Parts: sequence; C-alpha cells; structure tokens
Amino acid sequence: MAKRTEPVRKSVKEILEDVLSGHREAAFSGPESALKYLRRTFEGQTSLPNAVKAVAYDRMAEAQAQTGQWEACVDSVDAALALLPELEAAFPHEYRRMLEGMACFERGIQARSELGDFHGALELCERAMALELGAHYEAKRDSLEWAR
Repeated sequence: MAKRTEPVRKSVKEILEDVLSGHREAAFSGPESALKYLRRTFEGQTSLPNAVKAVAYDRMAEAQAQTGQWEACVDSVDAALALLPELEAAFPHEYRRMLEGMACFERGIQARSELGDFHGALELCERAMALELGAHYEAKRDSLEWAR
C-alpha cells in the first residue's frame, strides 16, 4: 500500500514571501495588474494568515491610490490597520521594519483627504505619530489642524 503524501505546510513567512514575490511580478505591468493579482490571491487563499493579509491590504491600498480608487483605498487601509496586531504577533522581530515600509498611513491620509474626510486624515496622522513613524506625519497633522 502506498504511503499517503502529506500536504506541504508553509510558514507565515514563506506565504508572505510568495505573496510579495507575486505582487512584485504583477506590479511590473502596472497598478491594475497588481490589484488583479491581490484580488485573486484573496479569492484563492481562503486561509491566508492575517499577518499576510495586513501586508496584502497595504499593497492593495497603494495600487488603489495609484488608480484613484479612493473609497476602496480607504477600505484597504482600514483592513491593513486592523490587522497590525496580527502582523506584530507573527513577525515580532521584523515588525518595526515592516511597519515603517508600509504605505497604508500615507495612502490613507491621501485617500481620506481626496474624499474630504479631513478628520479621518488627521486621526491617521496622529496614529502614525503615536507609532513614531516619522516627523513628516507631524507636518501633515499640522497642515490638517484646521479640520479640528
């Protein structure tokens, strides 16, 4: 009797590397291709780890901002930000570097500003500042201070 082969189980890090590699390849053809790849990834991977989803939503927000899909961008930013605790839990030693490389705060501020949600943009500035993501968020906050 033949021995049954076990399915390959990848680590969260390996899954993230696969998703980022596929995204890089798709992004060479433009943001529309990147979005198509990410949508298919979400549809085809029903058990995608939440830490990977956080990064994928971040990449999706970037592509949506590039194509002017502001409402969808806000949704992707919100999804990415909601999953940051899972990202930190899965990558405790790399979390800070990963967080600093994410575009969701920048794109969220941009999308909310484009949609006229200046209070929401201001809140994102303050959240980025609380995470110590850079002085430029303080400048953005200062420029949105009138919205209070």
